[in-house]
Amino acid sequence: MFEIVKTHRQQKKFEETWEYICSRHGWYNDPYSDDAVRYNLLMPHTLRFLKPRVVGTIEFIPYSPNNPFSTVEGPSRANFTSYNDIQKHQTRTWEIDKLCIHEQYQRKGHFKGILEIFYNHAITYSPKFYIALMDKKFYRMLKILYGVAIEQRGDAIYSGKDALLPIVFDVEKVMANEELINKYLNRKTLTQA
Repeated sequence: MFEIVKTHRQQKKFEETWEYICSRHGWYNDPYSDDAVRYNLLMPHTLRFLKPRVVGTIEFIPYSPNNPFSTVEGPSRANFTSYNDIQKHQTRTWEIDKLCIHEQYQRKGHFKGILEIFYNHAITYSPKFYIALMDKKFYRMLKILYGVAIEQRGDAIYSGKDALLPIVFDVEKVMANEELINKYLNRKTLTQA
């Protein structure tokens, strides 16, 4: 369950969740991009009459290598502009930023919600690639799910437990594989329905 951040109240919940994670891990909080698409990952409240809780966040930003506020490209980050496929599909490439699931809600089945968000964004915006600086554990999870559609490009940024891997996710390749989509989103194919 998720919501696309459109209202001031939704944005405030996004910021509260993301900024809590930043302060907990000592991360720098990049500015909020005006042209980003943000999602709140939701968990229904145990009391049905209360609104769902925001348990995670993700932000998609149209990729622009000249953006001084890029979360992935730059001197202390990655060099995605050096890859021909990224240059070729620059207008269909999106940065992934502010991706988190609150610690209280990790390992409780909310990862599927992140996959639903990726799917919704891919259906809506038709990206070719997602690029990101990603935590090793999250990268491994996506690699297990999507195989060759996701790959590390370049050396880790930082080191130790805070290391971030520069990744390229060929989301178009995944979206073309209906069987894979149905499997991970637990959907029936048209022939099974």
